[in-house]
Amino acid sequence: MKLKLLNFKWLFTILLFFLFSNPSWSQELPVVNIGIVLDGPWDMNEEVISLFKQEVIELTKNEFDVQFPQNKMLISDWTPVSIRNSIKQLLEDPQVDILLGGGVITSQEIGKFNSLSKPVIAPVVLDPELQGFPLVDGRSGFKNLCYIHSPERISNEIRYFLEIVPFRKLTILASQAFSESIPLFNQRIEELGHDLGIETHTIQVKDNAGEVLEQIPGDAEAVFVGTLFQLSEAEYQILVDGLIEKKLPSFALWGRADVERGVLAGLLPENYLPRLARRVALNVQRILLGQKPEDIPVAFAPEDRLVINLSTARKIGVYPSWAILTEAELLNPIREDVRRALGLRDAMLEALEMNLDLAVSNRRITAGEKEISIARSDLLPQLNISGLGLQIDKDRAEASFGSQAERTLSGSLQATQVIYSEPALANLSIQKSLQKSRMYENDALRLDVIEEAAVAYLDVLRTKTFERIQRENLKRTRENLELAEVRLSIGISGPSDVYRWQSQIATNRRNVIYANSQRNLAEIGLNRILNRPLEESFETKETDLSDAALIDKFNRLFKYMNNLRDFKLLRNFMVEEGISHSPEIMTIDAAMAAQKRFLKLTKNNLWMPTLALQGEVTHRFSQKGAGSPSDPGVALPPGVGIEFPRRDDTDWSIALNASLDIIRGGAKLAEKQQALEVLLQLQTERSALVHRIEQRVRSSFHLAGASFAAIQQSRMAAEASKNNLELVVDSYSQGALSIIELLDAQNAALVSEEAASNAVYDFLIDLIRVQRAIGKFDILQTDRERNDFYDRLDNYFNKMNEIR
Repeated sequence: MKLKLLNFKWLFTILLFFLFSNPSWSQELPVVNIGIVLDGPWDMNEEVISLFKQEVIELTKNEFDVQFPQNKMLISDWTPVSIRNSIKQLLEDPQVDILLGGGVITSQEIGKFNSLSKPVIAPVVLDPELQGFPLVDGRSGFKNLCYIHSPERISNEIRYFLEIVPFRKLTILASQAFSESIPLFNQRIEELGHDLGIETHTIQVKDNAGEVLEQIPGDAEAVFVGTLFQLSEAEYQILVDGLIEKKLPSFALWGRADVERGVLAGLLPENYLPRLARRVALNVQRILLGQKPEDIPVAFAPEDRLVINLSTARKIGVYPSWAILTEAELLNPIREDVRRALGLRDAMLEALEMNLDLAVSNRRITAGEKEISIARSDLLPQLNISGLGLQIDKDRAEASFGSQAERTLSGSLQATQVIYSEPALANLSIQKSLQKSRMYENDALRLDVIEEAAVAYLDVLRTKTFERIQRENLKRTRENLELAEVRLSIGISGPSDVYRWQSQIATNRRNVIYANSQRNLAEIGLNRILNRPLEESFETKETDLSDAALIDKFNRLFKYMNNLRDFKLLRNFMVEEGISHSPEIMTIDAAMAAQKRFLKLTKNNLWMPTLALQGEVTHRFSQKGAGSPSDPGVALPPGVGIEFPRRDDTDWSIALNASLDIIRGGAKLAEKQQALEVLLQLQTERSALVHRIEQRVRSSFHLAGASFAAIQQSRMAAEASKNNLELVVDSYSQGALSIIELLDAQNAALVSEEAASNAVYDFLIDLIRVQRAIGKFDILQTDRERNDFYDRLDNYFNKMNEIR
C-alpha cells in the first residue's frame, strides 16, 4: 500500500513539473496579427489566402497565437495607387504586426516604399533587378523587407516553350495592372526575346477576353499567358478557347492549373502554391522567433514540372518531340476523336466476329456442307438428257432396209436410281462425320482466337502499365536531379551527382521511348487479330494492369483455391470439364466415327452388291436420205408378198443392274486391314490427347495458383521498395547517403513495381489459359451458363466432402 502511495506522489510531482515548466500549458501564447493586402477582386482570392493562413497557423500554433483579422485583409482595385494606399494603411495600423502581400502587384508596390515600419513579406517577386528590389548576398538587406523570388522564371518558361513548338513571333498577355505597376516589364521582355532570337509583342489584359483575342496580331505564332488575375474564371475560359480556335500554341506562367483548363503547356507544378505558402509560413516563423526580415534568404526555386495538354495539342496541330513527351506529364492522353473503346470482353467478342483465320475456317465449314450434299446425290435419282445428230454412208443406209437412215436427228433421256450402294451410303455417313470434325476444329480455333485476343489485349495493358511506370521513374529521376542540385548549392556534394542524374535522365527517356514503342507494337498485334487497320487508335476500358476490375471478374473462383485440398479438388473437377467439353477430343471422336464407317464399308464390300434401276427413252426427230422411211429404194419389189413391221420413232428400255467386285487382286482385304489400323491409330491418339488435355488443365491451374499468390507478395515487395526509396531519398537530401545508394533504391523500386504488374499479367494470362484448357471462357458466358457451371462445381465439392 505504501509503495502504491509513493508511486502516486511521484507521478503527481512529475505532472506538476511539466505543467509549470511548459510555457504552452502554464501561460497563454503571444497573439500576432497579420494583415493582408490583395491586388483586387479575384475568384480565387479566398481559396489562396485560406491556404496561406492554414500553413502559417499550423507551423506556429505551439509558439504563437497567429490571427488574421478579417478587417485587416484589404482588397484593392488592381491599381497601383489603391494598392499603395492599402499597404500604407496597414503599415500605420498599430494592431497589425506583420504585413503580407497577397499578389504580384502588391509585392511590386511593397518594393517601392522607402522605409517599412514593420516586417513585410512580398511573396511573388518575378525579377528583383527589373522590379527594383534590393538584393545583397541573397537577402534583401532592406530593413523589415522579406521577399520571395524565383530566379529566371519567365526566361526559363519561354525557353521550354520554344522546345515544345518553335516560333519566331511571340505574343505575351499580361495584366494591365501588372504592366502599369512594372513599366520596365515590356522592355525586359523585348531584351529577353532578342537574346532568344524571337520577336515579342505584349498585350495588356484587363477584364474582357474578347478584346484580347481581337488584339492578337494575325502573324502571331505563339502566346505566353502571364498574370491575368483581372479576368474572371468565365472570361479566362473564353480566352483559352479562343486561342485554341485560332490554332495558337500557348504557355501558362502559372502552370498546371491553367493547362488543365486548356492552355497547351506550363511549367509550375500543382504543388507550387502549397510550397510557396509553406515558405511564407517559415518566414513568418523566423520573424516571430527574432530573425530580422532583411536577413532571410529570398531565393525560392519551385520544381520544374512540364505539363502538356495533349487534347489542346491535337486540336491546334502541335506535335511535341519525343524528348519533350517523355519528360512531360501528359494531360488528356486519351484522344477525344477515338470512339473505339475496348474492354477484355469486347476484344474477345470482336475477335470471334472479325478474325480472318476464323473467317477462313467458317468458309471451310460451308464448303464441307456441300461435300455432304455431293455424297447424298449418289443416292438420289440421276437424270440425263442427250441429243444426237448422225450421218452414215449411203450404201450402208440403203442396205439397212430402213432401220438406219443416212441422216438421223434424235434425243435420249436416261434415268438411274440407286436402290442400294454400300459405298454411297458409307460416303454419306463419312462426310457427315467429317463435317462434324470440321465444326469441332472450328470450335477449337474459336477458343484459340479468343485466347489470342485476350492475351493480346492483356499485353496492351501490360505495355501501357510499363510505359506509365517508366514515365513515373523518369519523373522520380528528375526529382532526384533537383535534390542533387540543392546538395550542390549547399555544399553537401560536388557536381558529379548532378552529372550522374543528368545521364540517368537520358537513360530513362530512352526507356520511356522504348516502352511506348512496345505499347504500339502490342496495339498493332491486337488490331491484326481483330482484323482492324493495324494502326487504328483505340482506348482500353481498363486503364492498365492496376485496374482492380480485371481480377474482380474472377473473384468467384478464388474461394476454391484457399487450401491444398480444395485446390486439388478444383483441378480434378476442371479436368473432367475440360475432357467433356474439349473440341479437340470431339474432333477426333468425329474422325473415329468416320473411320469406323469406312471399316464397315470395307467389310460389306466383300459380299454386298450395288443395285441400281436404269431406264432410257430415245426419240428420232428426223430421218433423211437413203434408208429413211421416205426413201423409195427401201420398198420391196412389186409382187413380193412379205411385209416387214415398221418401228415407230420412239424407243425405250428399263433395267435392273447388280454389280459386285469379286476379285481385285487382294485390294479389298488390304483396305479392310488398313481401315482397322487407322481406327486403332485414332483411338491411341485420343488417349494421348486426353492425357495432354489433363496435363494442360492441371499445369495451367498450378501456374495460376502460383501467380495468384505472387500478386500479393510482389505488391508487398513493391510497397516495401517504395517505402525504402522514400527513406533513402530523405537521407540523400540530408547528405547522409550517397548517390549510389539512392540509385540502388530507385532501381529496386522500379524493378519491384514492374514485378508487381507482371504478377497480375501472369495471373490473368494463366487464368485465360486455364479457361482455354477446359474449353470455356467465363467472361463470355451468360449469367445462366456461369451459374450452371458453379452449381456443378459446388455439387462436385459437396459430393467429394460426403465421400471424405
